[in-house]
Amino acid sequence: MTASEEGENEQSVLNILGFGTPAALESTSSTWSLERSEESADSSAAPALPPAPAPATRREARERERAADPSPAPSAPAAVARRSEPTPPSKGRGTPRRTAKKTSRRDVVRAAATPKKTIGARLLSLGAMLFAGALAIGMSVPANAFSQGSDKTELATSLAMPAQSVEVDNSLVSFSARDTWGVTSWAEMLRLKYGTRDFSYNVGTGAIRWPFPRPVPIVSGFGARAAPCKGCSTFHTGLDLGGGNGSAIFAIADGVVVEHDDGRSSWGNFVYIQHEIDGQVVFSGYAHMQRGSSPLNVGDVIKVGDFIGLVGATGEATGPHLHFTISLDTKLHYVDPFAWMQAHAG
Repeated sequence: MTASEEGENEQSVLNILGFGTPAALESTSSTWSLERSEESADSSAAPALPPAPAPATRREARERERAADPSPAPSAPAAVARRSEPTPPSKGRGTPRRTAKKTSRRDVVRAAATPKKTIGARLLSLGAMLFAGALAIGMSVPANAFSQGSDKTELATSLAMPAQSVEVDNSLVSFSARDTWGVTSWAEMLRLKYGTRDFSYNVGTGAIRWPFPRPVPIVSGFGARAAPCKGCSTFHTGLDLGGGNGSAIFAIADGVVVEHDDGRSSWGNFVYIQHEIDGQVVFSGYAHMQRGSSPLNVGDVIKVGDFIGLVGATGEATGPHLHFTISLDTKLHYVDPFAWMQAHAG
């Protein structure tokens, strides 16, 4: 491939890429053509030299051009100097002037729709403000602040009212007698009525005995009382014997078990035993026993001193104790157990 064909190929490639024909290549081509013509003219004087290879890039073309013409172009130094010179600093941009506010169509319509206050409206507003201020001052300042030094004695005399008097009947109770009064609660009244009773007793060894083989304290007697708990009654149907939690309870006489409930009532775990004493039907009750502590069943025949159960606090109870009852003829005809046992236990 010749140099001209290589140049044409390079030109077509540059045209496709959009660069065009560089000036360096054009000058190189013209120089190379001139050299060819000179060489052909002097071919008779000197032998022909092989043609120089075509430049591959534009940089090589510029270097070859400079080598062919050693004198520098007059405009190159100026361009280089211009490029090397520092760019002068640009002057600071001044403060932009305020532009007039653009008036939109909405502002124009709003300004046109706003009515201008007339002199009468302004006077009315001023009068309303003065009236509000005077009203505030009149409500906060006392009336005597505007007095002109009036006599205080005359003012007190004008405001004086007739005195009032109260007469107390001498037949009424005096205050000294009233101070001696007192208040006694219902519980205190019951304590005064039943608290002084003597609950000492003998256990006995005969056909009728007390539920415990030793004397135990009686914590609550038979009759009216203040209810010791929410579900407790105000009339106590038996005796509360404080034998101690887990103490053994025994039958007071021979009899037959007629009822046994293991804890579904206010008495908790209780047992009823029917006796026949001196030709009369008597029922003895044992309540608040520990659940599951009584082995008795309805129909069991009991002898005096047989085991009934253990002291507990099942049902409505404030603590472990035995609720012991005595009924005559029917189970609900309760009598005082302490008086009955004192009369029959030997």
